[in-house]
Amino acid sequence: MASQTLSEAAKLINNQVIQGVVEDVITTNPIFNFLPFKGYTGQAIVVNREDALGDAGFYAVGATITHKGAATFTQYSYSAVSLIGDVEMNGLVQAQSQSAGTNQTAIEISSKSKRCGRLFQNGMVSGTGVSPDMHSLHTLVDSNQYTTPSAGQAVSFTLLRTLKDLVKSKDGQVDWLMAPGRTLRSIQALYDALGGTTPMHVIELTSGQKQSVLLFEGTPVFQNDWMPVTETANGAALTGGALNSIYAGVWDDGSGKIGVSGIHPESVPAGIVVEYVGKQEDKDNDQYRVKWYTNFVSMNRKGIARLTSINN
Repeated sequence: MASQTLSEAAKLINNQVIQGVVEDVITTNPIFNFLPFKGYTGQAIVVNREDALGDAGFYAVGATITHKGAATFTQYSYSAVSLIGDVEMNGLVQAQSQSAGTNQTAIEISSKSKRCGRLFQNGMVSGTGVSPDMHSLHTLVDSNQYTTPSAGQAVSFTLLRTLKDLVKSKDGQVDWLMAPGRTLRSIQALYDALGGTTPMHVIELTSGQKQSVLLFEGTPVFQNDWMPVTETANGAALTGGALNSIYAGVWDDGSGKIGVSGIHPESVPAGIVVEYVGKQEDKDNDQYRVKWYTNFVSMNRKGIARLTSINN
């Protein structure tokens, strides 16, 4: 008598299915866990920045005072953009999945929310700043906040110090450096060449997970693989080349005067909305909409800086 085969036995066996979904659409960017968000009222958040101070001078006793010039300011407005994705769920599909203990609608909504988060992370380094696109580090860094131009250069400790020196809005304190993975490895190689142990710092993410981050002179260097490695010289364009940038900056402290922040309308908690749109008239489908009203902004020109043309 022949033995039962695995393929025949499989007709009577239910395989174990792990509950939930394994997330492997992942791009490294722990800095997203620390970005502060600020709510605003009205149609925009308005920032008044100093252009020139009112003038003054030294005078001898009895001299005629001639310094009478007033301060000048430039006003910048930032408002949210819309990240939107619709979920359409067939009634039969939902009914069958629920009977097996799976809420397919909730899974799809979660997936759309994750997509919005990924769009934000990409937008904060590559957005054009032109509505409906997000502002980004690429568009927000002031022209005076770039290091010396170069056609291409290897990362060095001297260049990193020069970059940090440009960040002034917190009296010279720098909260973070940001680089793609290939450049982070090059910085680690610089430490390896010195011998000893590479300086690291353990940070706790919002998920509760702990992660080691490289330190440069006390400042964490975050890996951000959303950052393009296809820039042209001096960050003129994000595509068409083989270079990348390193950014430095500070978080805004909630005052709207110091550093980088996410923003959202005050009336919407964190700017995120999930709403039931309703049943489609000509189909057995329910429709849900995932929306995030948000943007990425820099409150202070001296709060961020950019080192361009890195080739390793």
